[in-house]
Amino acid sequence: MDAWYAVQVRAALILLVACSSQRPVSSPATPAAPVVANHTRTCTSAAAGLERATIGVRDPDAEVLEPMRSLCADDAWPTQAVDCFAQMKQDDLGRCAGMLSQKSRDALFAMLAGHETSPAAIEVARAKLSLMHVGIAACDRFIGAVSAALTCEELPLDTRIQLGNETADFWSLPTSGLPADAQARMSATCGQSLQTLQDHVSSVGCMP
Repeated sequence: MDAWYAVQVRAALILLVACSSQRPVSSPATPAAPVVANHTRTCTSAAAGLERATIGVRDPDAEVLEPMRSLCADDAWPTQAVDCFAQMKQDDLGRCAGMLSQKSRDALFAMLAGHETSPAAIEVARAKLSLMHVGIAACDRFIGAVSAALTCEELPLDTRIQLGNETADFWSLPTSGLPADAQARMSATCGQSLQTLQDHVSSVGCMP
């Protein structure tokens, strides 16, 4: 990522974290969901859906089917998540992953993204961002703009992955119940970050 832009993004994230830490709020526990009765069959369908929907963004030689089937069975994915993955299309990753517990979701994303710079890491970052909701309009617009920027192929792949991951670092940022002055500072910071991002994306030839 260009040094000047990296500084802008990190400064914004640091301020957001500082604001949120003034009044930490625990995230509500994920409600229990019914689990799958027959893991072997239904988890195989879920793994097949994941393999099919991600084939265009991952190394075709990467083994997905069996690791995903095992992950589904071991973590007892809820029925609705299994059904979602079994029928998923490429843009459904975030929606389906949102039906999993945090632990299962993290394991799924780690398995898909791996540790390499690849388009799969972009899809994982976009899936994470699609599940984020700060509750402050300017910040939610900024997150949406980051997700859109990750599709800008004029930006280097590693730049987009870094931007997506750094933004997703405050995915679980607690903002409920913040005092008005903290919300105002966060809104102003997100607005400035959004403008900076849009200017940078426009400068390389992508629509903001």
